[in-house]
Amino acid sequence: MTTTRMEGSCLPSYRTLSTLALSEPEDHVRELTDWVEHASAVSGARNSWDTAYKWLRLAQGLRTVTFDMSYDDGGMCSAGLDFDAVWTEMMEEWQQHQFRLGYLRAALEGFVRVLHQDATEPGLAVEAAEQRLHHHGDAWLVHARAVTDHLRTHAPDGVPGAGTPVAAAVTQAIALHEMAVRGRAAIPEPDSDADGNVFPTGHAEVCAVKEASTVLLLGIQLLMAAAVQEDRVAVFDDKYLLDGMWIPDSSGGSRWVDEEMPYGEYLAVLHLQPGEPPEL
Repeated sequence: MTTTRMEGSCLPSYRTLSTLALSEPEDHVRELTDWVEHASAVSGARNSWDTAYKWLRLAQGLRTVTFDMSYDDGGMCSAGLDFDAVWTEMMEEWQQHQFRLGYLRAALEGFVRVLHQDATEPGLAVEAAEQRLHHHGDAWLVHARAVTDHLRTHAPDGVPGAGTPVAAAVTQAIALHEMAVRGRAAIPEPDSDADGNVFPTGHAEVCAVKEASTVLLLGIQLLMAAAVQEDRVAVFDDKYLLDGMWIPDSSGGSRWVDEEMPYGEYLAVLHLQPGEPPEL
C-alpha cells in the first residue's frame, strides 16, 4: 500500500516568501531564455552563442520525463507493485531535474566559451564576473547568497580555492552533475514501514539537483550582467511586465512594477517570482 508520507521535504525559505520569492527553475530558465533572445554577443562567435542559446532552450523546453520502473517477475505481490509505482514517480522527478541540470551546464559552458575564452573552468569565469560587478558597486542578485549557502548543505566539502560565493557554488553544481554522468551518484529507492506502506524518499537528492540548476542559472545571469557592463553583450528592447511584478527597491524593501522595463535592468530581477499585485 502506498502512502504520501514524506521523509522530510527540502523547501528553502527563499522559495516561499510572499514577495521577492525565488522562482522555480522551470520559470527561471524561461525568463532567462527570453532575455537571451533579446541579446547578442557584440563581436564574432555567433555560431557559438547560438549553440549555447539552444542548450538553454532545451532546458526551457523540458516539461516531463517518463519512466516505468516496473518489471514482470511472473507473479509480483502487491507490495512490489506499490514499490515500483512509487519508484517510477521518484525517478521522473529526480531525472527531470538531472536533465535540466545537464542542459544548463552545457549552456553555461557555451556562454563561457563565447565571453571568457581564456577561462579554463566555468567557475573562474563566474568569479571574474562577480568580482567585476562587486567592484562597480552592483548589488548581489537577490537570494544568490542564500542559494549558495543552501547548496553547501547538500555538498558540505566545499571547493578549494574558490574566491566568490556563486563561483564556488557553480563548481559544486557541476561536480554534482559529474557524479551522475560518471555513475557515482546514489540512486534513491522508496522505503516502507512495518505495516508495508511504501513511501518516497530522495527529497534531499531532488533538492540538491534543483538548487544546483538554480545556481547555474544565476551564474549565467552574472556572466551576462558583467558582459553588458563591458559592452561585450548588447541588449535590445524592453520587457513588457503586463501582469506586473515585485522588484527590490533601494531601501531594501520592494516595489510593484507594471510597466516597461529595459531588458538590461530586467536581468537583475528575472529570477524572482512576480508575486500578487498590491491591494488598491
